[in-house]
Amino acid sequence: MDDREHASGGARTDGGGGTDDAVAATITERADAYRDRLFDLLAQPSVSTTGEGMDVAPGLVVDVLADAGLDAERIETERYPLVYAERGPVGGAGDVAGAGDDAPTVLFYGHYDVQPPGDVDAWESPAFEPTVRDGSIYARGAGDNKGQFAAHAFAVDALLSADAFPDVTVKLLVEGGEESGSAGLREYLRSQPDALADVDLVYVADGPRHAVAGENGVRAGVPTLMYGNRGVLSVQVDLRTANTDLHSGNFGGPIPGATNRLVELLASMRADDGDGVAVDGFHDGTAITDADRELVAAIPDDSDAIRRELDVDRLATADPYYERLLTRPTMTINGLSGGYQGEGMKTVLPARASAKLDFRLVPNQDPDAVFEAVRSHLREREPRVEVAKHGTFPPMKTPVDTPMAVPVRESLATVWDEDVVELPVLGGSLPAAYFREVEALADVPVLVVPYANHDQGNHSPNEHLDVDCFENGIRTSARVIRSLGSH
Repeated sequence: MDDREHASGGARTDGGGGTDDAVAATITERADAYRDRLFDLLAQPSVSTTGEGMDVAPGLVVDVLADAGLDAERIETERYPLVYAERGPVGGAGDVAGAGDDAPTVLFYGHYDVQPPGDVDAWESPAFEPTVRDGSIYARGAGDNKGQFAAHAFAVDALLSADAFPDVTVKLLVEGGEESGSAGLREYLRSQPDALADVDLVYVADGPRHAVAGENGVRAGVPTLMYGNRGVLSVQVDLRTANTDLHSGNFGGPIPGATNRLVELLASMRADDGDGVAVDGFHDGTAITDADRELVAAIPDDSDAIRRELDVDRLATADPYYERLLTRPTMTINGLSGGYQGEGMKTVLPARASAKLDFRLVPNQDPDAVFEAVRSHLREREPRVEVAKHGTFPPMKTPVDTPMAVPVRESLATVWDEDVVELPVLGGSLPAAYFREVEALADVPVLVVPYANHDQGNHSPNEHLDVDCFENGIRTSARVIRSLGSH
């Protein structure tokens, strides 16, 4: 994008199709350049859990955002650096002196760190060698989250190139530790940064778009607007019942086996119907509004298509699919270990067993309070059990009647030419709730607007971002920025 200088003579203020057409034409014209710059990001490893490439990646992000016309800087933290960038409506990059007092400010959030590639043999092309196949960009981080945060920067570039940048201040905050707990982001937000004091909307493009089954029963992604995300609490449970594994015939019965006992403990946390969580205090604070329930009821019911797609013989509950998914907390046993795992049989009474769990939390549940409730529940029944917290993201919720949703909803519908599906929360978890720790952002709307295809395979081999999702993501961000100016 450094083959031309950005226009700085002020934005056009007409709201007609002429300017919109000029922006759209600019994005089409520069699509190859945007893809090349995205490839630069994707080719650079940035694995926060191992540290691979994390010394180089922040500088590259700064360069990409600066090339797009933003004033970008690297912010050091005790963990990994963040990148902060902004573009005001008048003058050079970052110059907001000419903005009116009522000019809105939007903060786009994203992350440049990625998951480890995993099994390299499972990738059809190397994870850090971005490749286009069948209309999709294959690389680790393509959808999660480099292709999505880059869309915001390229939207700024397109608006500047089309001389269409409105009376809006655009800010980007791109962290380097989302895949490993967001420690750097939390440190920065706890400092109450002045740079975020004027933000009117926090906009998160992350995760896959919602998918809806068509007449042929095949699910396809649709434009999606979400008003928050579920939280998550990750826990490890370890139990030792004896000082060594024993012969099951000589000791089984009077001596407790760790695997048996652990299964009993886990089962004690399940409600009688096998679906809910039966832990005292677990549900404290849960709050689902009538407006949230109305949104859930309006989501197309494609549970049969999901069941067939996943080859599941039956669903775990008779309750409506999205009501169960989005309005109630869950407990999932992610993994179990203990005893003999080799070929054939070994009649052993295991002395040790472990389980990894996650609890998906709904708005107003406190992850720390839930952890204490779970630990108390288990220790009351088995004093020897060890319960360790491995990580949390709190749930976050913005009221569905926020006026800031209007320009976002309209932009999505216009760009994608489809009806927008609205969800009260994202089923997964994001660090978006940490923005509430900034006093100036305590009541600022936080909206989640995913651009990636529903089958992006994030965290899996062959992660990919459809080219049309990438380009329409740029168009959506550009239109949102312009719409905020006119609203």
